[in-house]
Amino acid sequence: MKIAFFTNCYKPLINGVVSSIVSLKEALERKGHETYIFAPKVEDYKDEEDNIFRYHSINLTQKVKYPIAIPLSLKAGRIISEFDPDIIHIHHPFVLSLPAIMYAEKLKIPKVLTLHTQYERYSHYVPAIPPIIAHEALRRIIVNLADKVDIITTPSQSMKELIEQYGITKEIMVIPNAIDIDTFHKKDEKEIKRLKKELKLFTDDILIVYVGRVSFEKNIDKIIKALALLRDKKITNFQFMVVGEGTALEDIKNLVQSLNLTEKVRFVGAVDMEQVGNYYQIADIFAFSSTSETFGMVIIEALASGLPVLAVRAPGAVDIITDGVDGILAENDITDFAKHLANLIQHRDLREKISQNAFRTARLYSIDTVSDQVLALYHRLMEQI
Repeated sequence: MKIAFFTNCYKPLINGVVSSIVSLKEALERKGHETYIFAPKVEDYKDEEDNIFRYHSINLTQKVKYPIAIPLSLKAGRIISEFDPDIIHIHHPFVLSLPAIMYAEKLKIPKVLTLHTQYERYSHYVPAIPPIIAHEALRRIIVNLADKVDIITTPSQSMKELIEQYGITKEIMVIPNAIDIDTFHKKDEKEIKRLKKELKLFTDDILIVYVGRVSFEKNIDKIIKALALLRDKKITNFQFMVVGEGTALEDIKNLVQSLNLTEKVRFVGAVDMEQVGNYYQIADIFAFSSTSETFGMVIIEALASGLPVLAVRAPGAVDIITDGVDGILAENDITDFAKHLANLIQHRDLREKISQNAFRTARLYSIDTVSDQVLALYHRLMEQI
């Protein structure tokens, strides 16, 4: 089978959507299928993989360094004709969805739309447009596109319920995002030792880690403030490591300084996707305070690494974690988050119990299993054409 993916973000960008697309692409190829990626060009980045076309792109805003594709290209049309896909899988409801729909209708092949994101939570990034207007515009784009595709998939039940509130009547199917479990579960002891030395992790402090974009909607400030509460209660045997970059980085650094937590918080910056697993492996706890997730890929990565996860009780996290079994769900409140974080720091037996269950949960999101679900969907749609 030949599958064309149209996505508004791809390597070298690091986020949950990119991770899920890369995992699915590689799994499909391992099973003997062909894929072709259509994505925006990223400045100063050269692709090392085959079967990828980059549209010319621009940055519309300085807030988010994501290139926006210019969805006009004669070359893309020629590539699609030569590749002759059996199905087109669209991963965003705007920009590159336009040529994707056009090509699919021309070739008379099925169109799948995956909605990865609660876009209304990001409408404030649209320049010069009030968020309430941007929110409504995004909703209308999604509703209109829904009429043009054969099926919509979402990574979680929470996201499905949100989309249904838009008034969409098209079939919506929940297919979770997935990861290569072995990438995060296998330990490279030599690399872990090197990384600890590089980061100067020589104490017995409990290492808490956050992995992901450092943006305002991720609410990393709540984790920082929770750490300050712990420090004020004389709980100081911890370090917090932030892995990632983003628009809120300077604000978070300023907050750390203002709360006198400089000695307790370190910022690693962005790391290669191939290296992310090692940062989970050197940690003891994964902390996550975002309330804007549709799924939470980093939660699955942390679980696969055997880390106890502390997350806010919100969409994404509640779709994955069973509170007290394979993770801890805190209320969206700094005091409650700090209470649960202190409990994990102070009780090794609790961390170990949750860690044992964490990997069992992560196995449910193995890319080999989930890619079979995607293939079954592709085959069903092709039979209906």
